[in-house]
Amino acid sequence: MTHKLPIEAIKTLLIACHEAKRVVDLQPPLPEGLTPGNLKVLDYIEYLERTAQPPKVSDIANLLQVTRPGITRLISELQAINIIEKFSDEQDKRIVRLRMTDEGRKIHAYYIEQYHSWLATQLTDISEADIHTTAATIAKLYQTMSTHKPELQGQAPVIMHSEEKNND
Repeated sequence: MTHKLPIEAIKTLLIACHEAKRVVDLQPPLPEGLTPGNLKVLDYIEYLERTAQPPKVSDIANLLQVTRPGITRLISELQAINIIEKFSDEQDKRIVRLRMTDEGRKIHAYYIEQYHSWLATQLTDISEADIHTTAATIAKLYQTMSTHKPELQGQAPVIMHSEEKNND
């Protein structure tokens, strides 16, 4: 038998998601030409540089769980605005690696390191376990909503505007 959550719990979850979107909207505005996806790429490049070696395009695609064409577009955007650069691997010149430029490091320091550090000082009453649970719940909700079509009865109601009613 499957477990069914109460509808009120689902409403609470969806309201929290709306609040989460509002939270994202409160983040510092990005410079023109930079997107949240671009920042993710920068953060993964920094992470891989710190933990291993400068990443390949495929390493970033795997971490972001996107296709190679999708990540290639993001990489090209960042390269065009001089945020990252490509270079050949020293041992195998056929392998192309990525690194942040000085401008990319400044952007990463400001939008990721400084802002996240400040936020960490503000959220001291939230446990790390709660953060992981929240993130996992949102990921599960997104996975479910993006891969399953709801089985609703009938057709969605159509709203007639007052001007349309008066013309009948």
